[in-house]
Parts: sequence; structure tokens; C-alpha cells
Amino acid sequence: MTKIVLWRPMYDSSGAERLRGLGAEVVVVDSSEESEVTAAVADADALWVRYPEKVSRRILAAAPRLTVVSTSGFGTDNVDIEAATEYGILVVNQLGFGRIPVSEHIVMLILATLKQLNWADPATRDGSAWRQRSDLSLHELHGRTVGVVGLGYVGAETARKLTTGFGADVLAYDPYADPRIAHLVGAELVPDLDELLSRSTILALAPALTATSRELIGADQLARLPRGSFVVNCSRGGVLDTEALVAALESGHVAAAGLDVVEPEPLPAGHPLLSHPRVILTPHTAGLTAETIVRMTDSAVTQLGTALRGDLPAAPVNRAAWDGDRSRRRTVLP
Repeated sequence: MTKIVLWRPMYDSSGAERLRGLGAEVVVVDSSEESEVTAAVADADALWVRYPEKVSRRILAAAPRLTVVSTSGFGTDNVDIEAATEYGILVVNQLGFGRIPVSEHIVMLILATLKQLNWADPATRDGSAWRQRSDLSLHELHGRTVGVVGLGYVGAETARKLTTGFGADVLAYDPYADPRIAHLVGAELVPDLDELLSRSTILALAPALTATSRELIGADQLARLPRGSFVVNCSRGGVLDTEALVAALESGHVAAAGLDVVEPEPLPAGHPLLSHPRVILTPHTAGLTAETIVRMTDSAVTQLGTALRGDLPAAPVNRAAWDGDRSRRRTVLP
């Protein structure tokens, strides 16, 4: 029987039943122990992995029958793509489904930092807010210059929301972006990251995590922002140097930050960001709306079934693995 391993349960519990409905045995590994996953994939045909669990070369090497690996969302930084391609294993992701929920989350965090929501809610509840209202420094989004780094699905939709919905001026930096996209969403595409930083009082990070974007924003980049700027990250924690952000917050150069992702994830107990009064944290939930969970699960189930029938799925990440001499492409489902 065809075997599909789910590393952690799917966000939508119906996904596993739908895979079984294809005629596959479905095994769920609800543990972070690599050894348990390695044992489970030894005779598996497919693997679905929920971020942030990492599919290493060791895991792939232990799975001689593995044909396809599916991510839970768009990001693929938790899968060793180079090793998968070398072994002829196709990797697929769920392309484009974060556009709406993650862009909404970015706007939410921008507004929450500008309006000091992390202070306002508890202070209103305990009564202290009424003694502090005259000392507040709340800000408007309208007319602000927002620098959006990464103009893909999420970044472009964020720019559109900010320009048309809030009257913000948006600069965008993405060396791979089509200039026509920037024009369509009302953003000014700038060729240089330093220019974007020096002109932006709000920095919104939305790039994929790659070798070139890892710690793209460090101490030097944060220093180029105008003093009193705001930083929001809903991409991957590794895009932003966590310790550099802490230092910029402590010095007052960065006024506040809104973070859905951090590095490491989760942060260890006692980390300064966890108790910082000008930081708003959410637990990597920007893309996990009920609506998007259903869509991403449907996409993953469909792509796994397609690959196991010997056909190319809709969102291949490493097409070379499918077409190359070492491809494991084969028909294991009717």
C-alpha cells in the first residue's frame, strides 16, 4: 500500500482522511524527534511536513522510496532542497495562499505598534491607562512612508492595502520583482535597500528566507532607518537579526516592533523580546486563518495525490528533481 507520512498533524484534520480516501496508509508522527521521522519514512512514498520541523538530508537519505515532500505552506526553508534534488525527490509548496491573511496580519501589526495596543489593552483593564493618556505618543498610518521588503504575493498585497486603504506612501525593494507589479499596487520600486531604509519610517518585511535574505536586516540596516521607526516582520525570523533589533529597541532608534516570526522560534524563556514593553508578538499565526488552512490543506492533498499518480503537481519547487535522471517519479496511486 502507498504510505504517506505526516510530520505533525495537518492543520485541517480532514486532510488525513482525504489522503486515506486516495487509498494510502497515512502515518502521523507527532514529535520533533528526527529519529521517529526517519523510522517512519523508511518505507514511505510521500512526506508532508508542518513548519518549523526540518526535513534534513539525513531524513531524506533514510527514505529510498520517497517520491515527494510537501510543505504545509509557502516557505521551503525547512526542507533541504539541494539534497532532495540530488536524490530525485520532488518538493512542492502551497503557493500564494498567504497573500490575504499574511498581508492583513502585517497591516494589523503596523497599526498595533503605531497605536501602542500592547500597552492600551492591559492598562485599560487595570485602570492605569487613565493616568497615562497625556503622555502617549500614538501615530497615524495615513501619510506615512512604509518600506516593504519583498514584493511577492504577500508584499504586493500588503502594498496595495497600504496605499489604497490607508493612504500610505509605499516604497518596495525586491531585486527579482517585475516593475509592473509595483506600478499596479501603487508602490515605488527602489533599486537599493539602503535607499528604502533611509526613507521609511515603517519597515515591513515580507521576503522568502533564502541564502541571500538571511539576516538581510541587521544592525547596519536598522541604523539606516530614521530614529523612531517601526519594524514589522511576518516573513521568517531569520530575515531579521534578533539581537540587533533588541539593541535598536533599547537605544530608542526603533520605536516599536511587531513580530509574527522570530529567530530562534520559539524564543527561549527570559529572552528580552518576550517582556519588552514596545514589542507585540504573535506565534507565527499570520497565515493560519481558518479559511487559508482549508485552502492549503486542499492544495497539499491534491499535489501529493497528483505526484503519486506520476503527474507533475501545480507548485513544484525543484522541477529538476522531477525531470532529471535520478527522478523517482512513478505511479503508486491509481
